[in-house]
Amino acid sequence: MSQNKKQQLLDAALTLFTQQGIQATATAKIAKEAGVANGTLFHHFASKQVLVETLYLSIKADMATTLTPPDTSLSVQAQLQHIWQAAISWGLAHPQQFQFLRQMANDPQYLLSQQHAMLSQALPFLPQLIEQGQQQGELADWPQPLMLNTCHSLFLSTVSLFAEQPALAADPASRQAAFDMLWYGMARQA
Repeated sequence: MSQNKKQQLLDAALTLFTQQGIQATATAKIAKEAGVANGTLFHHFASKQVLVETLYLSIKADMATTLTPPDTSLSVQAQLQHIWQAAISWGLAHPQQFQFLRQMANDPQYLLSQQHAMLSQALPFLPQLIEQGQQQGELADWPQPLMLNTCHSLFLSTVSLFAEQPALAADPASRQAAFDMLWYGMARQA
C-alpha cells in the first residue's frame, strides 16, 4: 500500500507541475491531489526537492528503457542515432513527462550541473557512449558537460518543435536532419 501512495504522489506531482509549474505547486496541493495527508508526502519524500528529483529520475528511467543502444558492436554514430530517434519518439509519445523535463531544464532551482548528474545517473550509457566516441576519434574531444548539454538541449528543442509541427515529426528527412545537427555538432572534424 505504501508504494501505491508514493506512486499516487508522483502522479499528482507530475500533473500539478505540468499545469502550474514546479515552483508554483505547494506540497499540500500535491498531497490533496493524491488523496493523502500532507504528512504522508513527507513520509515518502523528505522535501519537495527530493520529490522533484525522484520524479525526474523516474521519468528518465522510464525513458531509458526505450533508449538502450541496440548493439554495442555498431559504430558510435549508429548507436547514438538509435538512441536519438528512440528519445524523440519517447518525447512525442509522453507529452506530460516531456513537459516536466522541459520545466526542469528551465527551472533556476536546478543547476545544469545537477541536471547533468541526474541525466548521467538515469542514462549512464549516454556519457559512456560519448566517452567511447571520443576515445575512438569519432566525437570531438570536448568537455563532457558541453557534450551532454548539447544532447539535452537539442533533444528538448527538437521534441518541442515536432510536437508543435507534427508534419515535421512524421517526415523521415526532418528526423534525420535533426540527428545530423546533433552528430555534426559533436563529431570530430577532419
